[in-house]
Amino acid sequence: MKAMILAAGLGVRLRPLTLERAKPAIPLLGKPLVARLIESLMRSGIGEFRLNLHHLPHTIESIFDRGPWRDLPVSFSHEPQILGTAGGLKNNESFFADQTFVMANGDIVMDFSLDEAIAFHRKRRAVATLALVRQQPPLTHYPIRIDREGRLWNFKGVAPVGEPTDDIYAFTGIHILEPTIFEIIPPGRFWEINDQVYPELLKGGTAIYGLPVRGYWNDLGDPKRYLQAQRDLFSQSSVHPFVQAAPGAQIDPQASVGPYVSLGAGCVLEPDSSIKDAILWEDSRVPSGASVRNAILGEGVVVRGSCHNRVVTRHGEMTIETL
Repeated sequence: MKAMILAAGLGVRLRPLTLERAKPAIPLLGKPLVARLIESLMRSGIGEFRLNLHHLPHTIESIFDRGPWRDLPVSFSHEPQILGTAGGLKNNESFFADQTFVMANGDIVMDFSLDEAIAFHRKRRAVATLALVRQQPPLTHYPIRIDREGRLWNFKGVAPVGEPTDDIYAFTGIHILEPTIFEIIPPGRFWEINDQVYPELLKGGTAIYGLPVRGYWNDLGDPKRYLQAQRDLFSQSSVHPFVQAAPGAQIDPQASVGPYVSLGAGCVLEPDSSIKDAILWEDSRVPSGASVRNAILGEGVVVRGSCHNRVVTRHGEMTIETL
């Protein structure tokens, strides 16, 4: 089975971090987000991946040029102009031939199997099936409901079919698709699958299905969710005291570090510095007496004094909500 990874976006909500590298290339516990996603999808039997690129494409391509991810089965499609989730997919129609395939957003963290969802999709002979996770109030994502057959109910304002179940779901950004989806996507145009393709299919009487999956999911939509994803992954691991440091990072014995801290290669924590709930990209430095809390430091940043509830990069800063 093959998969399309949507990796062309601008990552606006993660700026200024995404002024340095494309969103799928950002590190999470020392591993690029897109490499983590591909490894997760490979556990569900997906063996070949196409990534569409537009924004800072070299920051994604370089991941697979060398090091531990150089042998992952990836190829690239460059978009001089962004074509959207459906337009980018249509641009790679020949890659998928006549077989069921998967499309996934490049900015998600997932730890669940797609085996059940793929089997469900094939049993229903669906054109499209969305992997869903249960959502509790207060709702933070677009609310999705399904009927008792698993069909999307009142999706994007299209008239409902059947009776909905009580649960409210969020879409994980993972689609299971059939090649017939290409028939209604115009070539060479910006086109969105959730806002244009699925509503058109639903209006024409084609059922689009959703299946709840069990396991961990998060999307790195903003800096707060980025920090939360790191905390979640630490909590699921045996790493203690929830500190991850890349080779070449220097931590003075008199520094106070953790919990929930990751350090990129070349980071330096000087004596009497203090850091917790933080992500430091490569070559950043926390001098003596400085403190970092609930913060993300971009590559090469040197902290001055305290850095609390902030993203700080060479391209600018922004405030982060407290976790």
